[in-house]
Amino acid sequence: MDFRTLAEKETADFVARLAKASADAVAAAEKRVATEAKHAADEAQRAADAQRAELVKVSEALKTELQAAVKQKMAVAAALKEAQTQIEGVRSELKTAIDRGEVASRQLADARKTNEKLETSRNELAAAHEKLTKERAATEADLKKAREAVQAAQAEVAAAAKRVEKIAAEKMVLEESAEVAQSQSQASEAKLAAVTDLFKQTGTRVKVLERAKEESERKIAALETRLREAATTSPVSASAAPSTSLVPVFEELLSGFQALGSATTITDVLTTLVEQLAAQFPRVALFRVKKSHLQGEHQIGFDLKTDIAKVVIPLGMDSLLARAASSGQVERLSAEELAESNAVPFSGSPMNALALPIMAGEPVAVVYADDSGAPAEHSAETIDITIRFAEAMQQHAAALLSRLSNELKTLNELQAYAGTLVHELEQMYSADVQSGLSGDQLTERLKGNLDYARSIYGSRIALEGADAAGLLDEELASMIEAQQGEPFGRDLAAASGLSNSAARSA
Repeated sequence: MDFRTLAEKETADFVARLAKASADAVAAAEKRVATEAKHAADEAQRAADAQRAELVKVSEALKTELQAAVKQKMAVAAALKEAQTQIEGVRSELKTAIDRGEVASRQLADARKTNEKLETSRNELAAAHEKLTKERAATEADLKKAREAVQAAQAEVAAAAKRVEKIAAEKMVLEESAEVAQSQSQASEAKLAAVTDLFKQTGTRVKVLERAKEESERKIAALETRLREAATTSPVSASAAPSTSLVPVFEELLSGFQALGSATTITDVLTTLVEQLAAQFPRVALFRVKKSHLQGEHQIGFDLKTDIAKVVIPLGMDSLLARAASSGQVERLSAEELAESNAVPFSGSPMNALALPIMAGEPVAVVYADDSGAPAEHSAETIDITIRFAEAMQQHAAALLSRLSNELKTLNELQAYAGTLVHELEQMYSADVQSGLSGDQLTERLKGNLDYARSIYGSRIALEGADAAGLLDEELASMIEAQQGEPFGRDLAAASGLSNSAARSA
């Protein structure tokens, strides 16, 4: 075997031994390392567990501290917000205080200026006071002398006042006597003029009546002739013969003229006219002309369940009486016309109805008359005579009212005066409303004003006729009806005691 092969063999053996030793060393090292690694791993695990436990404790502590810190932060934020609010309030108060301070400073400056002016004024007043004190001493001496002179003058004035009062009383008595004498003189002159006019009118009327009487006598003679002719052809009983035409109508007419001539007032003339017409007509009624209606006043022959004064006929209504007041002419309706219309506000069955307007420049009254209840066998001539009798009485009454024109003029003036008083009541009521019065205070105030108006109106009409007494109530009634939906109308009705229905009848 050569050396090379031996060397190779020896080398291979050495390498094998070396490889085995190395492998054994590696295995031993691996075993030792594994043992040490396991021991180190155990130590590391124990250390890790200990650290994990410590970390958990630390984490819990940190978490608790974090929660406490969050709560503290929230509390701090709330406190900060409240502090900011308080700061804003303090800033606002500070600004207000600064403004007030500035105002106070300005006021203080003004006060200082005012004080300086007052000081100047005080000095001036002190000087003036000193001057006035000196003047007062001199004035008191003069005043003493003046008082003595005034006392003497007062004694003289008292004596003079007594003399003046005595003279005034004597003057008042003389004035009243003069007014009475003047009134009597005017009344006497008016009566003289009226009597003169009446004589003139009566003379003319007598001539007219004489001619009318002659005409009537001719008609009566013709009627008697016709009656005699009718008696020869067809005899009738005495009870069926028309005897009314034979009544001395003209004697009754003259008697009526005399009765009217004795009337001295408008009311007397109208009442007498109704009484005289009642001798020829079964039913007669008097209606006075008011502002917008006819008001019943007097009646004879009607069987009314209510008072005639409560019968009211509007002038705008289509009726017999309203037509007569509007036209100023006598209006007449026959039985047929009465049956076809409702122009008469009364029941019954008249054959003829008359409406006689009584004029004195304008309508004063309307007299209604009809023949309801009269014998049906009256002839046309008899009815015509009766109607002519009524017309003659109407014309004579109108002539007498013309004589009493002064009374009518006075009534118109008093009515205007009453209207003025009512309008003044309305104006004072409006003034009280504007001043804030209401309720019972307003009503009491209106009642007091109304009582005062009644008193001064009563003093105004003390010497007038009875017709003047109701004019104020008429104006009150017209105002109440015109303002029945307004507070003034209601309060005026309460204060005056006039209801709407009473107002309409007034």
